[in-house]
Amino acid sequence: MQGQTASACRGESSLGSRIRSVLSLEPDAVAIEGAGGKSTWADLAAAAAHIDEALREAQVERDAPIGWVAHNRPAAVAAFVSLAMNEHMIVPLRPPQTSATLPGEITAQRLQAVIADESDWARQDVRDAAAAAGSMGIAVTGWSPITVRPVAGCARVGPGPHRPPTPGIVLERLTSGTTGPPKRIPVNEDVLIPSLKAGEQSSSDDGQELRLKRSPAILLKPFSHAGGLFGLLLALYQARPMVLLEKFAAEDWANAIRRYQPRSASLVPAMIRMILDADIAPDALRSLHAVRAGTAPLDPQTQVEFEARFGIPILIDYGAAEFIGGLAGWTLDDHRRFGASKRGSVGRARRDVQLQIVSEETGEELALGRMGVLRVKSARFGPDYFRTNDLASIDDDGFLFLHGRADDAINRGGFKILPEEVAAVLRRYTGVRDAAVIGMVDARLGHVPIAAVEMMPGMSPPDPRDLDAFARAHLTGYMVPKEYRFVAALPRTASMKVSRPELKAMLGI
Repeated sequence: MQGQTASACRGESSLGSRIRSVLSLEPDAVAIEGAGGKSTWADLAAAAAHIDEALREAQVERDAPIGWVAHNRPAAVAAFVSLAMNEHMIVPLRPPQTSATLPGEITAQRLQAVIADESDWARQDVRDAAAAAGSMGIAVTGWSPITVRPVAGCARVGPGPHRPPTPGIVLERLTSGTTGPPKRIPVNEDVLIPSLKAGEQSSSDDGQELRLKRSPAILLKPFSHAGGLFGLLLALYQARPMVLLEKFAAEDWANAIRRYQPRSASLVPAMIRMILDADIAPDALRSLHAVRAGTAPLDPQTQVEFEARFGIPILIDYGAAEFIGGLAGWTLDDHRRFGASKRGSVGRARRDVQLQIVSEETGEELALGRMGVLRVKSARFGPDYFRTNDLASIDDDGFLFLHGRADDAINRGGFKILPEEVAAVLRRYTGVRDAAVIGMVDARLGHVPIAAVEMMPGMSPPDPRDLDAFARAHLTGYMVPKEYRFVAALPRTASMKVSRPELKAMLGI
């Protein structure tokens, strides 16, 4: 019913109870819009109930980790809502990007159940992986209504073995990974709720009755990535309607801003560059008071160009991959006072966060202005400082500046690439003896991968277009190298590992 309110924000002790309150506010109001149609809060609630019923009928344990294939679609939101409200640990699974990704994750995670889109279950390899893992399957699809059905051949929980139940854990969060495959970090209520409260854009909501927001959240980052998942969580926590974009296109995004008139938007730096290149009319973005940017370094000149063209301040946020929620960021007041003089900074520590710079070699705290490894402390995560993989410095005014990663991961427009995963694919090409991948600075994307390839003795280098076609057939698009450079021999250390500093010098990067 229009104008109905629920319990005060302070009374919400868990994500599940909070979402139940949100669903009851105005059931017939639109919860999700997108190119495919609209879904109401009642649509989400009905689908969530059907999902829970299917899990119970299949005798899935209440605290069991459940696989959630994280599409930016209303059916996936309904599945997320159902799992959160019914005390299942949510295990995000990346939507199919290559033929092996989703089946491999289903096999590795050993789950009692997997909830995926109807299109995912249409694949025989996905069904085979679920059956082999003993995972019962639930197919969800559509907008209004959102349909829910058990998957034929996977309608019951198999013998497993399965991952054990995890009481108290709300979800796992996928990192992009720096020294290996993406890590799965369990998140409990004690960390999640304070992080969501810290993510509120205005402290004026504290202690107020929970009401359905009128300004929607435009969600365009993949839910399988930390930023996209937090955006979904924050929208549900704030009782904010959602506009879902499965893929980013500058014109589509601008049309959504023009239509829904939100006061703020969240973008990654590559998207900001795409908007500038698309020559979007400034009037299309007139509702925006600010744009928040994160996940990758933003070129200061790009920020200057965007702000000059649109008259909208960019407020940069920082959240390390190891933690959920923001750790530092810009406020509008800081932007007014320091916007010109602190270009390149990711802002100052959040109110509940302490930052420290330490020596990478000794771990000793460094003086202001010195560059070292960033450590973070917050009551959200416990009483101790935690080390990140970011090289950073803090100035006299408390502004944090990032100087790169302490590891070798490549951040391409907000998507992190593990060089070894790319090199392993290239080594499979006929005649390739070895390969190494490093990052090269790119004005639009931050960094792009460059591949150095060493051929077997007597083998001539292939046509780069053929090697590129091979890479595209086996890698997600953003992982494909921008260039291929053939070398007589990769430079190596005494232990026969590829020397990355020497390789960069060899390639002139």
